[in-house]
Amino acid sequence: MFLAFAGMALAVTLRFLPHPARTIVMSMSDYTFNGNNPTLRLRPGERVRFLVRNDESTPIRHNFEIVGLGVPCGTELEPGQSRVISVTVPKRGTFAYRCCTHRGMGGALVIGSP
Repeated sequence: MFLAFAGMALAVTLRFLPHPARTIVMSMSDYTFNGNNPTLRLRPGERVRFLVRNDESTPIRHNFEIVGLGVPCGTELEPGQSRVISVTVPKRGTFAYRCCTHRGMGGALVIGSP
């Protein structure tokens, strides 16, 4: 009986612990993110760590912004530089991510079912 109670208590406790953040690598090269500016689908309330890397082989600088989630462009990244940006996404919505330096370089974050 005690083991059953302890197991239930552990299950309830684990349910309310925050999930570790998922890491999404955003490789910037050839004026795209990850080769094709993908639409990224996220779960409502999910914690996400974006590892943003400038993987250019030439001296092209990039930056990263998420419109509407409080992630500003910040400083441009030189080739070989990276930055980690952590966010907790809202319950639902569609938000644009982009490079502020290069028009057309960006995609969408879709949270929940659109």
